[in-house]
Amino acid sequence: PSAAASEDLTEGRRSTLECSTPYACPWGDTVLRWEGYDPRVSTVSGRLQLDTSGVGQSLALNTSFSWRDHSKKLRCQVSFGSRTASTEVVLRVRHAPKDIQVSVSPSTGNIHVGDTVSLFCEVGSSHPPVSGYHWYKDGVAVGSERVLTLRGVRREDHGRYHCEAQNALGAGTAPAVTLHVFSAEISASPAAEVREGTATTLSCDVPGREGLGLNYTWYKNGEWLREGSAHTLLFPAVAAADAGHYSCEVTNSQGRDESQPIGLSVTYPPRTPTVTLFQEAQGGRLAIVQCAVDSHPPAAMAIDRDGTVLAASGAQVAPRQRLLVTASRNSLRLEIRDAGPRDSGRYRCTASNAHGNATATKVLVTRAAELLIQPSAEVREGTEVTLTCVGTGDAGREPLYSWYRNGKRLQESPSPALRFPSIRGDQAGAFQCRVRGSDGTATSAPVPLRVLYPPRPPVMSSFLQTQGGRLGIIQCSVESDPESNLTLRRGHDTIACTRGCPPAPSPRVRVSPSYNSLEVQIQDVVVEDEGTYVCQAGNAQGSASTAAEFRA
Repeated sequence: PSAAASEDLTEGRRSTLECSTPYACPWGDTVLRWEGYDPRVSTVSGRLQLDTSGVGQSLALNTSFSWRDHSKKLRCQVSFGSRTASTEVVLRVRHAPKDIQVSVSPSTGNIHVGDTVSLFCEVGSSHPPVSGYHWYKDGVAVGSERVLTLRGVRREDHGRYHCEAQNALGAGTAPAVTLHVFSAEISASPAAEVREGTATTLSCDVPGREGLGLNYTWYKNGEWLREGSAHTLLFPAVAAADAGHYSCEVTNSQGRDESQPIGLSVTYPPRTPTVTLFQEAQGGRLAIVQCAVDSHPPAAMAIDRDGTVLAASGAQVAPRQRLLVTASRNSLRLEIRDAGPRDSGRYRCTASNAHGNATATKVLVTRAAELLIQPSAEVREGTEVTLTCVGTGDAGREPLYSWYRNGKRLQESPSPALRFPSIRGDQAGAFQCRVRGSDGTATSAPVPLRVLYPPRPPVMSSFLQTQGGRLGIIQCSVESDPESNLTLRRGHDTIACTRGCPPAPSPRVRVSPSYNSLEVQIQDVVVEDEGTYVCQAGNAQGSASTAAEFRA
């Protein structure tokens, strides 16, 4: 048989294909038939020709085709008894691009910021061939090639992508696919800088995170904070202590990604300032008022004395000859040179910023006279010691200096120094100086001078009390600084000591130690208690001893 089909079969249009043979046997069993067509959309009609113009038999197939029939084969078969013959027709069905899909490479693993990703527009069938492609992201055109390549992927590349393929008959569209960019980023609500007490939320955002099975780990200043499935960190009322740099790490079954840190800044009004007063007379009289405060943003600060502003940060105060002002972040320092009674008063520190203000006050009492001890207020016996009385000076006439030890007057002279070429232990005490000039009198505060010296020879005494029993008492005392350890011995036996010795050798012996003194009582004295007793005293400076006889 022979088969004929139109060369411009078009999807959806009905066409007729004819199967024919030049033979006809009206009284025989010759059969023509079509194979491979869809009977649901097809009709078949036969025709027998027996006339002077020709002889033949044909079978017409009227049907419609879909794009899936393209390249399909239909068979026209003739059979006569058990013998058959056939011919095939290859269908060429014109149709717009069909069975379009988007594939992504790489197809596994997370896609991170900076990676390269390719999206392929795959067409299952098209006749005539595809003549053009169009790519769309979230409905917006982004390309016109079969392969859409994203180099240096950004977070903004996350979205739903689809492609269109077109030929002369029309266009086909692929189902959209979501390109997930696995990138963690923190956002702050309502802002990254908030006032203390504001409800604040930090969110660790991954594009299209819903349904991805993510786990979140939060860090503050690099230290682990919390972990779980929640992508938010809530502060119902943020506090100053919550300020810091926060980051999050997001993990899924295919990997992890860590966000860049975000700084959370918490603003608050100044706390109560800390006011520190310092006075020193070395090398000239100097008083310092130091004010420090905790606040954010930094506070504007001022120091006033009894209402008169002496120093300020961020503002100009008329300079004064004796005042030096140093300002830094949340700190203000006022130095007063040649300080005297006129500088005494109530010093107030005021700190203020956009959220509020705070104050603190301290009273500075400046003496007109100060006493200095060189080389120090604690020296060893034999050291040369100089006491200097420092005053504010007197332009009227030369001042007179009076010296006192333990409240008793020592001397008066125009010299501001009292010298001890070789200090002794009995010269220790609380010293004061008084300066008298034309503008009045000023007295320094008492300053103790301590002289360290070894024990002097101990003083021993003993007696026997016979009334109500025989009781022997031996006493030992010594002068020293620091305190001495006293030990009482008889021969090679230690009878008692003020500290660090074993218990008394006999229950008849009772020991009563005190500062630089030791008393030993011996009950029921016997002859064996007689002998020479030695009292030994020792401290870090040296030692001394004394012996005495005890007779029963």
